[in-house]
Order: sequence, then structure tokens, then C-alpha cells
Amino acid sequence: MLTESEQLDGQFLVSTEPKFRSGWSQLQVGSLHVSLAPLTRVLNVYGADGDQIGVLVGTPIDLEGGRVITGRYTLPAALGEGDNIDEFVEEHIYKLSGSFLFLLSTAMHRRIYLDANGTISLVYDRDARIAGATAAALLAGDKYKQRFRARLYKALDVDNAGWFTGDLTAHTGINRLLCNHYLDLDTWAVTRHWPSRPLEVSSDPTLTCARIFERVRQTIEILARTGTTSVALTAGSDSRLLLSCCRDLLGEVSFATVRAPNADIDVACARRLATKFKLPHELLAYREATPKQAELWKLRAGHCVGGNNVKMHPSVIPLEGRYFVGGLGGEVGRGFLWLNARPDLPIDAKTLIGRLKLPQDDELLRSVAAWLAPISHFDAFLILDLAYIELRMSSWGFCDSYVKPKQQELHPMISRANYADMLSLPPDVRRKGHIYLQQIERSWKEISEIPINKYGNYRDVLTPALTAIRNPKRAYRKARQLLGARA
Repeated sequence: MLTESEQLDGQFLVSTEPKFRSGWSQLQVGSLHVSLAPLTRVLNVYGADGDQIGVLVGTPIDLEGGRVITGRYTLPAALGEGDNIDEFVEEHIYKLSGSFLFLLSTAMHRRIYLDANGTISLVYDRDARIAGATAAALLAGDKYKQRFRARLYKALDVDNAGWFTGDLTAHTGINRLLCNHYLDLDTWAVTRHWPSRPLEVSSDPTLTCARIFERVRQTIEILARTGTTSVALTAGSDSRLLLSCCRDLLGEVSFATVRAPNADIDVACARRLATKFKLPHELLAYREATPKQAELWKLRAGHCVGGNNVKMHPSVIPLEGRYFVGGLGGEVGRGFLWLNARPDLPIDAKTLIGRLKLPQDDELLRSVAAWLAPISHFDAFLILDLAYIELRMSSWGFCDSYVKPKQQELHPMISRANYADMLSLPPDVRRKGHIYLQQIERSWKEISEIPINKYGNYRDVLTPALTAIRNPKRAYRKARQLLGARA
């Protein structure tokens, strides 16, 4: 039986006044107080002058130094009173890879910045002036149940594949900080800090894509040198990308696939790749969560997301104690929400919610409209890209950052440099989606010859129909997305 403290392992609470929770340690960062549950990874950040300017939470990776940062991190510059804070953070913090959150605390500024996709998520209570990992970290005792938004939770169908998007969470008065925005801990206002302008279109897409691959390769290599590392192996294109980056690391990493229900094509393709290329491969048995395990998962995610991950998460318990490398983030380079879009397409909250396959709920419409207002001058492609990164990935993909505190899951496609490069690819290149495949072929031609997301036989014809029969709700949401895009 887990204690209340152990239930929230890996979580934290930031406040302007000391807040104590049983079993949590206390850390003071400037004038801010940070309460840390067991297993929370945190390191101090110093300027070149020796002054502490904040802390990093998570697993930051320094590609230039070739290391996972531990203990402390000293920047090559000092933060001066007249410096532009956003530019300073962009230059010295967002050059990092990995998964992290940056808490800045100086005499002049107190802010929280997320990494390029908010992989270490954060929520906050503006009235109580506290911020932290999840609503469970912020709301002690009965308050968690009392402030639960049962109507919206049901309307979003969170128990299945729905989620709370925008700044919404499953609790009244608790808001989510989205990536590319910082939270000011003096005013408790949220401000977008990136991008400030449209990105320049790459004049050499092949070179741009090669840079992305090299950063991914470097990240995996650093992890493999630091600790036991497993890489996800499925039938998808981003998984193939990861595999191509591991060509020279096959003696240093292993690969893992979960034998989940309805994952037949992933298992078949992973086995084929493992056999043909003699990959060290683990086929993890499917283990379904007990009711208690499922409830603990939901609590650790603040009840903001549900779906298959709730049911199948015990399947990845064998990966605890090691780095697990996934391929999230690759779809940013393929215009995931661009269906039937053009640069001058009018974009409003209703359009975005439709493309996200969410219901047209009034609370969602207000939240997404507020998110859209500061970037409404951007073209439709960039708005849709930011919607995917922030309203889907930051909200849906990483609100469950804390559900597996003994496993360090990292996605090396996610970094500021990689996302900037992905967004700079010409629209026609991104629409076709071939540039990753071309880079995979250049990196490791033989693995590119095995079809992606296909069995390579008669089952490829049957799979779409079987998927719709097995999961009619998913088929319905996809139809709703298509209708929204056509509208």
C-alpha cells in the first residue's frame, strides 16, 4: 500500500510561502519555496558569476558537452539587470535537449519556463499563488474531489481518449501552463515567449533534416553512455527514424515493443526488423492495470487524460530504472493538423477544436479562443502547427508526465532546435512527408526497404476495417476531424 507521499512520487510544488507535505523535502530558490516529493530530479542553475538563478527539474541533456546534466549547471554567461530575460533563457536554456522545466528565481524575476513541448508539465492556482506538477500536488485532502469538474470531464470523454486542452484542467481554478509560454510568479500572468515571429523557410531541406537526425543520434548516444537505454520499436515512421539513428549504437541500446491488444502490426514489424538486423529486442507482455493501478495513474495525471495508456501502463514496468526513448514530436515536421489547409485559411476556435477531434463545448471554445488571440496574425500553417504542439501534445501528450516516476521517458525529436528546423521546412516538403524517409534511406538503406505501418501482405487490406470495428469511437472522432477540416 502506497503512502500519500509515494502516490505523488516525482512531483513538486512551487510557492511564495513555505508549503509542507508529509514526506516531501524542502528547497529554497531565491525567494521561492519548492517542495519535492521523493524521486523528483532537480539541479541548481548558476550564472557565470556564480550566482544561483534557478533550478532545472527533469533530465536536461547538454549536446555540446555530451552529457546528461546532474548536480549543477553553470551557464557560460551571467544574467544582468538589463538583459532581455526571454532572449537569455532562449540562448542558454533552450539549447538543451532532454526533458526539463526551468524555474527562474532572481531578485528581479521569478518565472517558470517549460521545455520545447512541455514534457515536464505544470499547473497553477492563480488565487492561491501556487504552482506544481499536477492538481494532486496542489490540492490536499478533500479539495481534490471538491473542485473536480465532473461535467466537463464527462463531456470530453476523458475516460476514453479525450483530454483537457488549452489552459483547462479537471479542477476549477487550476490552469495548465502550455509550452512556449512562461508563468510570471509575481503577477501570475501567462505570456507567450516563442515564436515571436514566423520562422524563415529553409533553403536546404535535406541539410535541415540531417541536422535533426544528428541531434537525435547524439541524444541517444549520450543516454546510452550514461545508463541502460531502451528505444521504442514499432511499425511507425518515427520509430524507424529512431532506429536509423541507432545504427552505430546497436551494442549499446536495446529495443522494446509492447504486445498490446490491437498492436499486431507493431509487433509484426518490430519482430521482422529485430530478426533481419539482429537487434537486441524485448517483446513486453501486455499487463492490464488493476482498478487501483488505474486510479493511481489518473491521480498522478490530475485526471486530465485517459485512454489506453491507463489500461496498459503496467506493461512497461520492466523498463523502470532505465532511459526509455520514444518518438513523440516527429509529426511536427509533417503538418499533423494541415488536412485541406492553405496559408490563408481562416482559423477560429471552432475550427481548431474540430481538428483536434474534441467536442464543441463552450468552456473549450473560450479557452482555445483566448489561446488563439495573440497569434491570430500568423498564417494558418503556423497556427495549426502551434495548435498541435500546444493544444494537443503539451496538453494531451504530456499532462501524464508523472505517472511513471521510476521510468525516465525521453523523446529526442523534441527540442527547440529540432522544432525550429521542422517548422522551417517548406510546406510542400512537409505535406509530402517524404523527407524523413529519404534521410532514413541515406542513414540506413536496408531498414527503409521494410514497409512502414504495413504488414506487407493481405492483412494491410483488412486492417482499416478491423480497426473501425474494434474502436468505433476512434473512427467517429476521425470522421469528426475530417468534417471539421473540410468545413
